[in-house]
Amino acid sequence: MFRRNNKRQHWFLHREYNIILGVIKKIILLIVPLVFLIVGIVTIRDYGINWDSPYRFNRGQAYFWYFLTGKKNYNGLPDFKISFCTSGNLDLFTKCKDKGESRSYYQYDSYDFSYWIVNDSGHPPLGDILASLSNYIFYQKFGLVNDVFSYHIFIVVSSFLLVLGIAYFVKSEFGIFPAIVSSIVLAGYPLFFSESHFNVKDPPETAFFGLMLIFFYRGIVKNNWKYILISSFATGLALGIKLNIVFAIFIVGPWLIYYLVKKLSPGLSFKKFLIFCKERAILIISLIIYLPISLGIVYATWPFLWRDTLRNVFKILGYYQQIGIGTPVELTGYIFKGWNLYPVYWILVTTSIPVLILLFLGLIFSIFSKKINKSGFSLFIILWFLTPIIRVSLPNTDIYGGVRQIMEFIPALAILCGIGTYALINIFKENSLKPVVYFLIITSLSFSLFEMIKIHPNENIYFNQIVGGLEGAMEKNIPYWGNTYGNVYLQGVKWINENAEKGAKVALPIGYISSIPRTMLRSDIDCSKPNWTGPNRGGEYGIEMYFEWPAKYWYSFQYYDKYLDPVYVYSVDGVSLLKIWKNDLEHTKTEFRKELVYKPAFVKLERNALNEQLKIDIGKEIFLTRLEINHSNANCKNQVWGYVAISSDGINWNKEVEPITLSQATMSGADGKITGWSDTNFVYLFAGKMARYIILDPQMENSCYLKDYSVKVMGLETLP
Repeated sequence: MFRRNNKRQHWFLHREYNIILGVIKKIILLIVPLVFLIVGIVTIRDYGINWDSPYRFNRGQAYFWYFLTGKKNYNGLPDFKISFCTSGNLDLFTKCKDKGESRSYYQYDSYDFSYWIVNDSGHPPLGDILASLSNYIFYQKFGLVNDVFSYHIFIVVSSFLLVLGIAYFVKSEFGIFPAIVSSIVLAGYPLFFSESHFNVKDPPETAFFGLMLIFFYRGIVKNNWKYILISSFATGLALGIKLNIVFAIFIVGPWLIYYLVKKLSPGLSFKKFLIFCKERAILIISLIIYLPISLGIVYATWPFLWRDTLRNVFKILGYYQQIGIGTPVELTGYIFKGWNLYPVYWILVTTSIPVLILLFLGLIFSIFSKKINKSGFSLFIILWFLTPIIRVSLPNTDIYGGVRQIMEFIPALAILCGIGTYALINIFKENSLKPVVYFLIITSLSFSLFEMIKIHPNENIYFNQIVGGLEGAMEKNIPYWGNTYGNVYLQGVKWINENAEKGAKVALPIGYISSIPRTMLRSDIDCSKPNWTGPNRGGEYGIEMYFEWPAKYWYSFQYYDKYLDPVYVYSVDGVSLLKIWKNDLEHTKTEFRKELVYKPAFVKLERNALNEQLKIDIGKEIFLTRLEINHSNANCKNQVWGYVAISSDGINWNKEVEPITLSQATMSGADGKITGWSDTNFVYLFAGKMARYIILDPQMENSCYLKDYSVKVMGLETLP
C-alpha cells in the first residue's frame, strides 16, 4: 500500500511538474511578442505616415462611420477645427480630453460614405476600416492617443498577433529555442518592424496571410475543424486588405496534394479513402464553407461591391492587372532571361548577415532532412517563402519600392531561421559546444537588433554589409535606396515646428501635401502645394524626401536642390534622407541668383519622321533656366502630348522627363501654372542645365505652340 501511494504521489508530482514546466515555456514564448507589442506602441510617435495613408484613413472612416451609425455622412459630428488641442502634437497621447475635439482629422465631409460608394476602387478597405476602429476607440471615444497615431495601433496589434502565432507554431514543431529565434527574427526584421508602425496595408495583410497558413496547416494535420474556420476568417481579413492572399493557393495546393498522397499511401483503396473522409467529416464541411466565409467577409465589409457587383469586381481586377504587370525602367538592369532578379537581390542586401546564415541553414536542412518531412512541413514553409518572391520575379511582372508589397515571405523566412537554429542545435547535440551555439546565435541576433536600433526610426532603409550599408546602396545606386515611403517627413515636421517663423509657408515639391497631416504642424503654419514659388523666391520652406526615385528629376525638386542651400538635412549613416530649403535670396546660391536673356543664333522649324518640330541654337553653351514661346491659338490644335530635349553638341540629345502639356509646378497666383504660362505663351523651366541646342517636338501636326511663334531663352549669368 505504501509503495502504491508513493508511486501515485510520484506520478502526481511528475504531472504537476510537467504542467508547471509547460506554463513556464508558454510564458517564455510570450516574452518576444509582448516586447514587440509594447515597444511597437511606445515608439509609434517616432514614425510619420505612409504616403497613401490619408486616402485609406478617409475611406476607412467613411465606411466605419456607416457601419457604426448607419449614416452616410458626418452630420451631427462637431466640425473639425485647428486648435491648440488638434495641432502640432507629435506625442503619442492627446493634448486635451475635450470631447468637442474628438472628431478625427480624416473624417472629411466631402469624402463620406456617399462619395466612396460610387468612387471607390483599388485595394479593399478592411484594413482602413479596422484602423478607423482603432482611432474611434483610442482617440474619439476615450481621448487617450493622438488622432493620427491612434490609427497605427491597429497595425502594431495585428503584427503582434503574427509574431505570437509564429512563436507558437515553430515551438510546436521544433521546441522553444528555435521558436524564440523565429519570433526575434520576425519582430526584428527591419522592414517588418518599421512598417508595422505606419503602413496600414502590408503588415496587417502579411499578419492575416501568415495566420491563415498557420491555422490551415494545423487544422489539416491535427484534424481540427476549428482551426480551419479560424483560417477562413483570417483569409477573409487578408483578402479584405489586399488580393495577395489569392496566391496562397500555390502554397496550400501543392502541399495538400503532397500531404494526402503521403497519408493515403501505400495501399490506397476506396475503402481506405472512405474511412479517411469519415474521420474528417466535420473538417471537410469546414473546408466546403471556407471560401463562402472568406468571400462573405470581403463583400460584407466593402460597400462598393454592393452596387453593380460584377462591374466593380472587374474594375478592381483591372486595377491589380495595371499595377502588377510591366517592369519599371529602373529595374531593367536586374532582368536575366526575362526574370526579374531585383526582389531576390533586395532581400539578400536588406537582411542582416546572421539572419541570412540561419536562413541558408534552414533551407538546406528543410530540403535534405527526413526528420521534418513526415507531414510535408518543410515543403509548406519553402513554398510559403518562395511563392511571394517568384510571383514578382516572373517575366513582365511588376514590383517597385523594394519588397514591401510581398512582405508575406518574411514570416516564412523567420520560420526557416528557426529551422536553421534547430539544425545547429542538433549538430552539436552531444557536444560540449552546444552552449556556445546558443550563445553565438543570441549574440549575432543581438548585433542585428543593434544595427536596427542605430537607424531608428528608419529601419526600412536598412542595408547590410554585403553592399556597405545605406551609403554603399547609394553609391551603387540600387533603385529605391533610402525610400522611407513618407515616414521621414515627420523628422522635417519636427524641425519646421521648432524653427520656422510664425505664419511660415511650407511646400512639398514632389510629394502629396497630405503626406504631412495638418494636425502635426503648428496651427499658424500654412502647408499647401501652391506655396511652391520656385524662381519667384516667395520665401516658403520646401521639404522633401531625398532618395533615388524618378520624381527626383522633376524641375520642382531640382530647383530647390540645385538653386538653394538647405537649412536642414536629416541623415542616416551620413546619407541624406530629407532636406528642407528656405526659398529666398539669402539661401540662394550666389551663381544661381541672376538670369540673362540669351538671343538664339537661329530658330527654325524642321521636319522629323512624324511632324514639324522647333529647333533652337543658342550659339554657345549656357546653363539653361527658361524657354518661352509666344504663339497664336487660332486655327491650330491644342497640345495633347510632346516633349523637350536638349543637347550640347546637336548630336547627343537628352529628353527632359516632364511633358510639355502640363505645368511643371503649381504656383499660387498663376491659375495653377508657372508664372507666364497662358493660352498664348508656353513656358518650360530648366534647373540650370548646360545646353546649346533645344528641340521642342509637339508630336502632332498643326500645334499651336508652333503657330506664329517667337522664342525667348534664359540662362544663368554666372556659370556654376
